Amino acid sequence: MIVLEIMTIFLGVLFVLLVPGLAWSYIFFTRKDIDWIERFALSLGLSIVLVPISVFWLNWIFDMKITLLSTTTVVSVLTIIPVACIFARKSTWVKNATSGLKSILSRQHRK
Repeated sequence: MIVLEIMTIFLGVLFVLLVPGLAWSYIFFTRKDIDWIERFALSLGLSIVLVPISVFWLNWIFDMKITLLSTTTVVSVLTIIPVACIFARKSTWVKNATSGLKSILSRQHRK
């Protein structure tokens, strides 16, 4: 029973203090810009800033009570938004790269 409680606490801390900041760190910096220790520190800092501000802002503006469900929803949304942006950016990169490659190949084919 104690092991289950320890695992719950550990996963909860990771979910709140690391995951949102890690997702946002990939928005601001690519993999080659910073190493893993800088990304870890930046992730902790971003999560510590983003999660409480978002939860308290929603409580103050929309009178949304601070519960486990509302906090989980805020953390999930704070994680899903940058992940969706990263996928959208990658898909446009792929489209731009393939269109550029096709134009280069068609130019070489015409010569």
